[in-house]
Amino acid sequence: MEYEKLSDEQLVKNIQNQYRAKDSLEELVCRHSGIYLDMINGYVSSSNQKSLKDEMIKEKEYQIYMSALKYNPEKGAKFSTYLGNETKWKCLNMYNKNKRHPSVPIQ
Repeated sequence: MEYEKLSDEQLVKNIQNQYRAKDSLEELVCRHSGIYLDMINGYVSSSNQKSLKDEMIKEKEYQIYMSALKYNPEKGAKFSTYLGNETKWKCLNMYNKNKRHPSVPIQ
């Protein structure tokens, strides 16, 4: 099967139905890693949240997978928009949580 010819919605449906989910996820990650990384770079400061930013980058495939599972095309948004919004809200929630409960690194 040529996954690059499938639409985002078809790939997401494959993941949700657990039909060739691994290959479908790989194609989604290839297509949308840029959006995910752009949102993280835009919303997470490198200077004071380096470890948080690194952790979120490492979780890229997992977060795209979770967004695919939750995505509902009937709500009218494209998957890329949905992924961008999910990533933005995750970054903002983590920022607000860390602002209320700052962590002190131990050396």
